[in-house]
Amino acid sequence: MAKVSILMNGYNSEKYLKEAIDSIYNQTFKDWEIIFIDNCSTDTTKQIVLSYDKKIKYFKTHKNLPLGEARNFGLKKCKGEYLAFLDTDDIWLKDKLDRQISMLDSEQDLQMCYSGAIWIDENGEEINRDLPKAKSGYVFPYQLRRYEVNMQSVVIRNNIPIEFNTKMEFSPDYDLFMKIMSRYRVGVEREPLIKYRKLSNSLTTKKIDRWGVEMRESLDNIFRENPELKRKYPIEYFRAYMKVAYYYARYYFTIIKSYAS
Repeated sequence: MAKVSILMNGYNSEKYLKEAIDSIYNQTFKDWEIIFIDNCSTDTTKQIVLSYDKKIKYFKTHKNLPLGEARNFGLKKCKGEYLAFLDTDDIWLKDKLDRQISMLDSEQDLQMCYSGAIWIDENGEEINRDLPKAKSGYVFPYQLRRYEVNMQSVVIRNNIPIEFNTKMEFSPDYDLFMKIMSRYRVGVEREPLIKYRKLSNSLTTKKIDRWGVEMRESLDNIFRENPELKRKYPIEYFRAYMKVAYYYARYYFTIIKSYAS
């Protein structure tokens, strides 16, 4: 069994797919498998995936599933000691797994780790760098102030229940990772280990109405289950909910703007 199971979910993802998969095959760390979930693509996604060797395990959903459901479908196939994620339009730098698995192997009290990211445009040109500020350890209070976890950079020790909230359309990853960080110590690699592609038609742009709603639901659930966290981190708690209010305001502004135009 491979040490790392890498979950990839794809739907009509042919444009950047080979570049994404190649970035896994180019890893200096070699003990991995790809669990590829084809969410009923109608393009050449299947042919591209099957052109590789048996390190990719291909599965197709019975119908097109919402993102959270598709990811949970894939999670059931991931049996590795560690779990990682890569979307079909993003890229890993070649030493990503090596550095993160070394960190987790050497520090057994860490349940998860994440890294910095290089943001690229549709042509692969660098447009920004997002470098974490938190230090390895109990990073939850910092994430309440400034959430900085890019899903493509995450590696999780696969020995706890891991499941995405299927009711969330925009941020099931935020919901899952905040729950993990509220309970466990987490490693932070401050250097960029991934390239995250910013697309004009991304889910972030389409789901602005869900930003505040889902962030609030995630926070409400965490603090309902762990009320001592609110008492322990009152300033961070306040700042997190101010961010929720900001997201609501952003959405209402877009409605007003659309009426005005």
